[in-house]
Amino acid sequence: MKNLARKNGKKDLVVGNISADLIMSNAGKGLENITSEDITIPRLAVIQSNSPQRKKKDEKYIEGAEEGDIFNTVTGEIYKEPLTVIPCAYRKSYVEWIPREKGGGFVQAYDMRPSDTTTDPATRKSSLKNGNQLVDTAEHYIIIRKDDDTYESAVLTMTSSNLTVSRKWNTLLKMKKINVKGQTIDPPSFMYVEATNDRGTWQKYKIEEIGQLDKKHLFVAAGTLSKSVDTGKVKASEHATDVTNEDSETDF
Repeated sequence: MKNLARKNGKKDLVVGNISADLIMSNAGKGLENITSEDITIPRLAVIQSNSPQRKKKDEKYIEGAEEGDIFNTVTGEIYKEPLTVIPCAYRKSYVEWIPREKGGGFVQAYDMRPSDTTTDPATRKSSLKNGNQLVDTAEHYIIIRKDDDTYESAVLTMTSSNLTVSRKWNTLLKMKKINVKGQTIDPPSFMYVEATNDRGTWQKYKIEEIGQLDKKHLFVAAGTLSKSVDTGKVKASEHATDVTNEDSETDF
């Protein structure tokens, strides 16, 4: 159980009989050899009507989870309010899934669309020669900005009808121009702070710009994440195979 001891009018953390000074002297110990290559970034997903996070008897049940909520697939944290995010990097992938009627499940992700992909003109669903489905997947690497200016990294994954949202977001960011020292330049995507929520038909995301980033530590952190994604030194966690995609066009 955590206890708080007052020192010079401030609160210092004390755990049992372990003092704050002892904790401070061991800060970071045991984590020295963990680099960005040894860490996966959590994905954000949308709670659907049939998601296991809403079923009390399921081991993945999350108390208070409601259809349309965004949640962290690693920590299980539910975000009830719109998220304030900083876009840091973008990747497009093509994800192979086993159809639900055959058991369902994630197979692998490709950087390029496989040559044996065919698309049904009626349903617009793509499939591979082996019968598995292939889903165009937009991955937005973001920093979630907290009210106290702390932050956490995550991947906002968009498929199906949300690809329209992704394309619009990317387009607006690419159109940005700023003047720096008399020169017009393309600003980094993380110059801007966005708000996102998912309420609406088929849980379609809504992205709105709310201003420019004004905190140096967040700008530096965003730049570091952007570089790590670009160089392949950081990877996203596994796709949430038990969370259905955003609308009825996909059926895993």
